[in-house]
Amino acid sequence: MANRNHTLYDVAIVGTGPSGSLLAHALATNGWAVLLLEKKQLPRYKTCGGGLTQRALKLIPFDIQEVIEDQAHTTRLRVNYQTAFTQTRHLPAVHLVMRDRLDHLLAQQAVAAGADLRDQTRFLSLSGQPGKLTLQTTNGSFKARVIVGADGAHSRVARALNLPIHYRLMPALEAELTVPPATHDRFAGSIHFDFGVIPGGYAWLFPKKNHLSAGILARRRPAKQLNPYFSRYLENNGLSRAADSRSMRLHPIPCRPHRRNRYADSRGLIVGDGTGLVDPVTGEGIYYALKSAHIATLALKRHLKHRQPLAHYNRMLKREIELEVLRADILARILYGCPTISNHMLRHYGDKIGAKHMAIYLGDITYQELYTYVLSLRGFADLLRSHNKRGRRA
Repeated sequence: MANRNHTLYDVAIVGTGPSGSLLAHALATNGWAVLLLEKKQLPRYKTCGGGLTQRALKLIPFDIQEVIEDQAHTTRLRVNYQTAFTQTRHLPAVHLVMRDRLDHLLAQQAVAAGADLRDQTRFLSLSGQPGKLTLQTTNGSFKARVIVGADGAHSRVARALNLPIHYRLMPALEAELTVPPATHDRFAGSIHFDFGVIPGGYAWLFPKKNHLSAGILARRRPAKQLNPYFSRYLENNGLSRAADSRSMRLHPIPCRPHRRNRYADSRGLIVGDGTGLVDPVTGEGIYYALKSAHIATLALKRHLKHRQPLAHYNRMLKREIELEVLRADILARILYGCPTISNHMLRHYGDKIGAKHMAIYLGDITYQELYTYVLSLRGFADLLRSHNKRGRRA
């Protein structure tokens, strides 16, 4: 591990997920003294589907090919186990990774750029004034001009900064499945999204190098109710024997961030899942985590070099990410909250909607454009009006 022994770091970053390590790499590359803290020993397992979209990959400024385990050239979307959309592209929309390997590589790149990494070091508390902060950890205290929370949902740093960040959590149940080679080959090179297998949610199957990653999530269902739906999903895909209950892990995914959230104050800022800015349609968070790191890089450079207030980060994040997430959340509420409408639209327009959604993963269009397209589809407005009338009568 790097050990620069700085008396005062320019920036202390808590958390070595994609947002924290990418931010550390960017700042250290530009000559800033960066401290990167991780509570666990690296590499460490991280519950995650491990889907790295093409648009997310574009935000990483160095080669990560060594940790990519498979590439999804084919995308399959099913409704009640009936195919609604299948698309095969020369350029993969999603690259499949294991988060322990990806996160470790990103942290190593940050160290190579000059960051001081301290793993097995848990952040405890924060004191001091803007520009002269003291971080208390399980391995002593550190001083920094600015602190960044990249420590995920329930961010301890956000609480230390007294930032009003509010969002809901949707539970996801995930498992790594060891399967025979013939079964693995059946799913290799493709990703599978299944709607209608659980009310208010969906399930997925992603191939990795030597196994499969599977999961299920629901926006409005208690976590303890996911197990029977997940077991049925695996059984219907011929994977029930591959499911080891010891490999199943529950993971809360942020969703529906409040419009009045504030992501920075004069002492620091928050990046990644701790902002609550995650794709509300799929629960994918790596892209917005990396994008928040890019925005934070610019804001911190301006703050450290020109004393621009960190509050500018708040405005930048709202403009460049939050508005997009809130627009996507409208689609998510229709998809998961109005199954009659969503199932009808996916059965009749699944190929077109699926192609548009893959275009988002490729970085070709935005959720705003998908939202506008869905509104234009024939029959959508009538279905929505009918749904709203039933809701008012109820």
